[in-house]
Amino acid sequence: MTIANQKVLAAIKQTTDLWRASDEKRDAGLPTTFSDVTRFDNLSYGPAESENLLDIYTPKDTAKTVPTIINIHGGGNVYGSKELYQHYCLGWAQAGFGVVNFNYRLAPKTPFPGALQDTDLVLKWLVEHDKKYRLDLNNVFIVGDSAGGTLAEQYLTAYTNPDYRQALKLGERPKLTIRGGGLNSGFYFIKRSGAVTADSLMAAYYTPGVMKHYDRELNTAEFITTAFPPVYVMTATNDFLRDEGVRLDQFLLDHKLAHQFKIYGTEQDPREHVFQLNQRDAIAAEANHDEAEFFRGLVKR
Repeated sequence: MTIANQKVLAAIKQTTDLWRASDEKRDAGLPTTFSDVTRFDNLSYGPAESENLLDIYTPKDTAKTVPTIINIHGGGNVYGSKELYQHYCLGWAQAGFGVVNFNYRLAPKTPFPGALQDTDLVLKWLVEHDKKYRLDLNNVFIVGDSAGGTLAEQYLTAYTNPDYRQALKLGERPKLTIRGGGLNSGFYFIKRSGAVTADSLMAAYYTPGVMKHYDRELNTAEFITTAFPPVYVMTATNDFLRDEGVRLDQFLLDHKLAHQFKIYGTEQDPREHVFQLNQRDAIAAEANHDEAEFFRGLVKR
């Protein structure tokens, strides 16, 4: 291993240790089961062992299929797991959605587009297994925050633009219907000058080789067409990626694409990056409710 690689791994460990401590403190004491939710844990959807496991949470005792949330976790593409997102995803199930909460392969072991390929595997797995879990694959919503928001934007683009899908070698599109998405505190303009620097954690996933090889494809917005589904774009007053949300809002406005955009928190009562994951926070509850109502307005029966 080179000295440069050792430095990257050391930086990743130092940063992700801090993130993990913060996440565990936020979620300490929260329940992992609810009387109104059924959970199915550690289902294998691909060949990458623990990195290709998913959980499914559904409203209990429902006699009909329920709209489906595919949640893509954040963590800079180097961190995160379905266990860290179970509380947030259980909240979606309590709100009446079936939720798929999955692990994907992380950098630096797996660079772009590995996480995107895993996301596609999840949806293809669902097409084969939806009936067992009473998931409505005619009403699917892709949700992601931070790096997961980036992946959600990329996946929605690949779903609606066959040229982009082919360029990323994702194969045949899954036979389901994505009605919309939730893009929460994401990073949407990767090729913007200075956006990915050599010393950033993101460079572990978007390596120099990746940035060169996928130069065109990483300009995701260039592949967004009028078929792009309606999205709820969420950020916060003190979100370090707030300006990315503002840029995306303006892009969607300029291209007359259906969406809602909201910045949560105020100067007196600010909110931070991915605040909506905090199950104890009233503003987070408001934001998640707003996004859920947006999705309910897109459901087709």
